[in-house]
Amino acid sequence: ACLQIRFERVNDSIGPRSVPKTNFRLFIKLLQVVETQKYWFAARTLSKQEFAVKKRIENLNLEEGIDVECYLPTRTVISQLKYRRKRNVVPVARGLIFIHATKQSACDIHNVYGVQVFYMKDFSTHSMLVVPDKQMQDFMFLLDFSPSGIEVLNKNLKRGDRVRVIKGPLQGLEG
Repeated sequence: ACLQIRFERVNDSIGPRSVPKTNFRLFIKLLQVVETQKYWFAARTLSKQEFAVKKRIENLNLEEGIDVECYLPTRTVISQLKYRRKRNVVPVARGLIFIHATKQSACDIHNVYGVQVFYMKDFSTHSMLVVPDKQMQDFMFLLDFSPSGIEVLNKNLKRGDRVRVIKGPLQGLEG
């Protein structure tokens, strides 16, 4: 499938030394189509500000009407105090939040609305790190499915190894 783009020259010259302008309307329309696609971006927050950033983004959705979602992976930790136990909800990864938005909306969160998020960079493309939708859906499903945690049966696995679940309720998940 080959995409052909045709540009038209419009002669709007006023003086003899003016250069004719090129009409890029079709090109702009193509860029708008690309810019309406939403991606998952990985972003860092300031220390212990994950819940505040999530709340601020949710408030922006309600007040300003921007179309941005965020996902903060959390887990429940029980801490033992002197005579009682306390349940705390803490982030799975400190200082990390995932934002689902168009690239322009994601930039506006920091630049226009002043939310303190710092997008992680992809070293190969030198642009904002995009998490593929399939990986993000699997990650959210895994954290939402099992509140008690996941048992790993093969102890020879190293960090970064690709795995596939072959049996059980999570059959078919890869990552």
